[in-house]
Amino acid sequence: MAKKEEPIMDGPKRMQNELKLMIEDTQLLQFRCLEVEPDNIFKWYGLLMPISAPYDKGAYKLEIDFPEQYPFKPPRLHINTKIYHPNVNERGQVCLPILESEHWLPTSRIEAVLNCLLATINDPQPDNAWSMDMANEYRNDPKKFYKIADAWVERYSEHRPTDAELVAFARKRKKGMQKS
Repeated sequence: MAKKEEPIMDGPKRMQNELKLMIEDTQLLQFRCLEVEPDNIFKWYGLLMPISAPYDKGAYKLEIDFPEQYPFKPPRLHINTKIYHPNVNERGQVCLPILESEHWLPTSRIEAVLNCLLATINDPQPDNAWSMDMANEYRNDPKKFYKIADAWVERYSEHRPTDAELVAFARKRKKGMQKS
């Protein structure tokens, strides 16, 4: 008799499916080191690894909080690493239209949300900024903006894992999942 596949973690089937897809996804190279809070499928953590300067020199801790009503209500994203970016406020909240209640669609997948987030981090959107001062600086004095952003990356960003470290993380996560 074939062994029934165990769910990744107890929780709504949609969450289990999205988590499984995200763990298996090898295309989303700018979001790595996905982990789930033990015994809470509604809280995920990962590492943003943008590809555009100056953010491409660092990594940024991301926390994803899914409401119990997900997918009918959008998740909340928090960047837990300080970043000088017009679309991210001092508390790490991100201004992303896809996450606003009036724009959220229950058919949206977390991968699409992360792609929007990464597109915004890589290419700031001053028309949708938390900080109008920073947005104006980005528009009117980009040299100053990038100098400050670069200094923040140097000072506050997380270690950007090497390919070998990412492989070791994936191996460790796979072993951990096999034990549970």
